[in-house]
Amino acid sequence: MVHLTICLPTRNRQAYCTQTIEALAASEGSDFEVLVADNSDDPAPLADFFASTLKDSRFRLIPPAPSVLSMVDNWERLLNAAQGRWISVIGDDDYLDPRVTGLIRRCEVLYRNVDSISWDCMTFQWPDNRPIPTLASIPMSAGTAVQSKTQISDLLFGWSEGKRRPSVGTGIYHGAVRKSLMERIKHAYGGRYFEHPNVDWENTCKVVAQATTLVHCERPFSVLGACAASNSAAHLSRETMQARLDSFERENTGAIRLDQPDFPFSMFDPGASLCLSIATTIAWFCRTYEINQTGFGANFALAAMDECKYCHTQAEYDAKDSSFSRGFALWEDGKWAGYFKPAPFKPPKTVNQLSGLANDTLHIRETGIGPSTPAEFYRFGEHAIMPVSSLLSGARVFAP
Repeated sequence: MVHLTICLPTRNRQAYCTQTIEALAASEGSDFEVLVADNSDDPAPLADFFASTLKDSRFRLIPPAPSVLSMVDNWERLLNAAQGRWISVIGDDDYLDPRVTGLIRRCEVLYRNVDSISWDCMTFQWPDNRPIPTLASIPMSAGTAVQSKTQISDLLFGWSEGKRRPSVGTGIYHGAVRKSLMERIKHAYGGRYFEHPNVDWENTCKVVAQATTLVHCERPFSVLGACAASNSAAHLSRETMQARLDSFERENTGAIRLDQPDFPFSMFDPGASLCLSIATTIAWFCRTYEINQTGFGANFALAAMDECKYCHTQAEYDAKDSSFSRGFALWEDGKWAGYFKPAPFKPPKTVNQLSGLANDTLHIRETGIGPSTPAEFYRFGEHAIMPVSSLLSGARVFAP
C-alpha cells in the first residue's frame, strides 16, 4: 500500500533532479512512491535515466506534454496521478526523508482527523549557489503538537507577526496533506487542486482554510535546497529574476496572473521580493474567496519594513523601498501608506559569517563543511538532532 506520494515537479534541471531521485532511492522503505513530472524542453535525460539507471518500482515518471506546461498545470497532473493516502511536494533540488511516513502514521494514531502534517526544514545552498557567504540551518527542537487553526489563520491571512515571512509551514510543499483533503480543496475551489502561479503559498492558504486538524513537528524531515537555477537564487540577481519572471508569464496559461489590479504591487518591479510574492498570493486568495483579513494592511506594511532591513546594499534597499512605496500609495487609495516607514539603510557588519545556535536553530557556514547536496547535508544534520526512531517511539530524551 502506498502511504505517501512524494511529488517532484521539474523543469530543465535534470542534473539536480537525478541526484534527488538517487538520494530518495537509497531509502529502504516500501510504503512510499516518488512521482516525477518532467516539464523539460528535452525529455531524453530523465527518460534515459529511468530506463537505464533507475530500476525501482517505487518511482514513476510523467514525461513532458506536447508543449511546455505552466507550473500550476505541472503540479496539477502530479496530484491527478498520485496514489498515496498522503501527498507531499518538494523541489527537484530539495530532499525529503521517506521515513517521514513513520511520523505520519504516529500522528494518525495520536491525533484524530489529522489531515495536514508539517515539519521544520533544514536549509542548504548547493555549492553553485554561493555568490556571497551562506549559512545552512538545522532546527534543533523535536516537539509535535496540534496547531490552533485560529492562530495559524491569523498568522497567514492577517500576517499578524509583521515579519517578512509568515511563520506558517502548513501545506503540501515540504509538508504532507491527506489526499482526501486535497479532494475537498479541489471541490471547493473551482475543480482544480491548484490555481495561482505561486502554487506553494496558494496551497498553504487553502490547507489552512480547509483542514480539520493541523499537526506540526519541530524535528526537520526535509531540506529546502537552493541551486543556481532555483527561483530562490533568482532573488540574488535582478537580471536573473526578470528573465525568470518573463519566462514564467509566457508559460503561465491560466487566467490568474502574477500581478493583480486590486493589489497594485508589481512582481515585475525592480524591488520585488519573496515577501511581495507571498503577499500577492494571500491577497488574491482572501479577496477571491472572501476570507477575513483583519489586520493585514498594517501588518503587511510592517512585513515590508522588515524585508527592507535585510538589504545588503543601498541600491537594493532603494529598489525595495520604492517598490513598496509605489504599491502602498496606490493600494486602497493609500490607506496603508502611512504605516510603511522603513528605517534608513544600515550596511550589515557581516554577511553570514558567524556560525552558531540562535532561536533553537543551528546555523553553519557552508564553506568547507563537506556535504554537497541536500541529502548529504540532511545526513550531516541528523548527527545533531533527535533520531527518527526516538521521535517515533515517543522518547523525550536520547543519547547521542
